[in-house]
Amino acid sequence: MRLLSQKNSSQAEHIFAAVAQVLGQAPLAFWGAELLSGQDEGALGWITINYVLGLLVKYSFSGEWIRPPEGTLVGALDMGGASTQITFVPRGPIRDESAQASFRLYGFEHRVYTHSYPCFGRDQMLNRLLARLVQSSPAPRVRHPCYHSGYVDSLSLAPLYESPCVQAAPPPDFPPSLPVEGTGNPGACVSAIRELFNFPSCHGREDCAFNGVYQPPVRGQFYAFSNFYHTFHFLNLTAGQPLATVNATVWEFCQKPWKLVEAAWPEQQPWLRDHCASGLYILTLLLEGYGFSEETWSSIAFRKQAGGADIGWTLGYMLNLTNMIPAEAPAQWRAESHAVWVASVVFAALTLAAILTVAAAQLLWPRD
Repeated sequence: MRLLSQKNSSQAEHIFAAVAQVLGQAPLAFWGAELLSGQDEGALGWITINYVLGLLVKYSFSGEWIRPPEGTLVGALDMGGASTQITFVPRGPIRDESAQASFRLYGFEHRVYTHSYPCFGRDQMLNRLLARLVQSSPAPRVRHPCYHSGYVDSLSLAPLYESPCVQAAPPPDFPPSLPVEGTGNPGACVSAIRELFNFPSCHGREDCAFNGVYQPPVRGQFYAFSNFYHTFHFLNLTAGQPLATVNATVWEFCQKPWKLVEAAWPEQQPWLRDHCASGLYILTLLLEGYGFSEETWSSIAFRKQAGGADIGWTLGYMLNLTNMIPAEAPAQWRAESHAVWVASVVFAALTLAAILTVAAAQLLWPRD
């Protein structure tokens, strides 16, 4: 929706108005529909993780609410289709106020570093990568190093250049479709992916990620979810394997002939061809972008859930919107166990999501 707002703001406004009209007629305390910023999405995902893990506040043996050490809080690595976010509590002050989100939860102030990178989500990264390869291709057939050897297809170019993330102009007199051939070359694939980043803009700076964006050095444990998890789950790399094993597994997969890949995972079409690029992109982003190393790689856990709840921004949004995490520490411990409390909040979030889905279906369903 953020990309649609960037590309066609009036269309995005019409969608929000239609959603507000439908939900406004429902027996709900509807407060309005708005576009969530990328930074808010990252910060709310951070709240979700640390809330369901029970890390925001502790009840001591002496009968007092205590603030857990900041080093025990878990950072959030989120990757959707259009953008990717990183959120964590750094060591020391955050020197860029625009990259800081502040919360008062259970009587304690939390200041986190958070940044969202538009157009660096999985789908838009793939679009930008293909557009760059089209621009640099001297022949009518594009040789894609991230597609498996033996893969051949004809891809439509019109949707590619409709994306606001693709800055390059289409080639003159470009055909509606273009033959694409996979070469299965992970080294060339990594080189092409690196061109999507501006790493020189951060050369010599420890507090910079890429594209000149300020970022303190990473600290503590992290949960990587959404497309981080989905890609590594497909590659069977969510069990805490060391970096050397992860890197070797991704490269080995990229070098498999397309016939073998297609036969082994027939149910994965049409995303099967993109897992190689996604795996190498994640490694490039985490290591060269965010600054993780072989020593800190073990601090990343690729997870779909935390504390029995799916990870995402929606639960954090519900908690923040309804003040279910009080600003001040409660006078006494809640009667329910943490698992029951989390389950109740998750149920409320899922109920709201179901209502929104039904409302959208009624709005978009073709009428006679």
